[in-house]
Amino acid sequence: MSIMKQQQIPFTMGYGVGHRTYHTAVVRGPITQNIIPKTPVMLDEALRAFDDLIGSPVEETPIALYSAIAMTVARVANRVYVGTELCRNEEFLRNATDYAEAVVISAEVLRNFPEWMKGFLVRLLPVTSYRRQGRRFLAPLIQDRLDGKLDANGEKHKDLIQWLIDAAPPVEKTIPQLAERVMALNVASIHTTTMTFTAALYHLAAEPTKYTLTLREEVMANLEQGEITATTLSKLPKMESFLRESGRFDSSGLMSMQRNARKEFKFSDGTVLPPGSKIGSPSLFLHRDPEVFEDPEVFDGLRFYQPYSEPGTKPKTMLNTDVNFHLFGHGRHPCPGRFLAVHEIKLMFAILLLRYDIRLKPGTKPQPFYIGTMSLPDTKLEVLFKARK
Repeated sequence: MSIMKQQQIPFTMGYGVGHRTYHTAVVRGPITQNIIPKTPVMLDEALRAFDDLIGSPVEETPIALYSAIAMTVARVANRVYVGTELCRNEEFLRNATDYAEAVVISAEVLRNFPEWMKGFLVRLLPVTSYRRQGRRFLAPLIQDRLDGKLDANGEKHKDLIQWLIDAAPPVEKTIPQLAERVMALNVASIHTTTMTFTAALYHLAAEPTKYTLTLREEVMANLEQGEITATTLSKLPKMESFLRESGRFDSSGLMSMQRNARKEFKFSDGTVLPPGSKIGSPSLFLHRDPEVFEDPEVFDGLRFYQPYSEPGTKPKTMLNTDVNFHLFGHGRHPCPGRFLAVHEIKLMFAILLLRYDIRLKPGTKPQPFYIGTMSLPDTKLEVLFKARK
């Protein structure tokens, strides 16, 4: 309930997105089930994106990391979502990434006003124009699918648009409704994945001599016929540790799993939450708890490294949530899109390790900042990239 209020979803993304959440089943079902079959096309798109955005610099070249990662994430996600027709369309991608940022900012504005004003006010905010632009790009593709157009093999397309059409109730099978659903899932895909991966790369760039060779050798040892595959990505425990530690150290904000009490709720210790109360997990403090983590204020990329999991134990990966790790939430409702997000991050990370040496410019370091309780990585910092010989 709280995520709807936090992001003001019925206003920033659309009424249907907020109140008819059939897309969650699509994320848990066909999107997650197709991660492994879609790995080759995700790899292809990530390679193309890095060629376009970073290239092969023979000398150390400053790259605005956050922007490059955001555009790469958008391309990889949309290769799965809408195919090659739009995933390389720079105008569509820029609109999608800008929309993701506009949702966050617009929600901050709208929360300050009464409900009756929000429907009028949102029309004046940039988020509405971005959504309208997204619909313009997506309309021809959606119409073709609604008309029953098949792929080159005479079969249904295997992408987000088709999966949404197959799952949508009749009231949602329209161009405006389906387009805003694709845009909403772009917000979820681009925004969080970009922030999480950018923060991890800042750690690598801050201590390249400590981690780069170790992580690179792990990837190289698990290539299949010289290629990154889904199997490769399943055999990288050092990378898993590094990414989980980045998620712990950087956190996703001051609080996670925020919820609103719709009615009075009484805990077993007698604590009462009145209707309308907001409650959440203090993730920053849990992630830095000295009773749980040794030297919690120190980044240790191999903190969670487990070369061989003991029988009956759960490996400490970026995917697995627990009471002291809330990057993707915990309990009954962890983020359903975390499987795709982590797969994309590991795929991009493996490519960058194999292709580039990276480090921070001397005398620089990332400066994260907060919007409300949300933590954001430095979006302006340039990182030095040099192609490996």
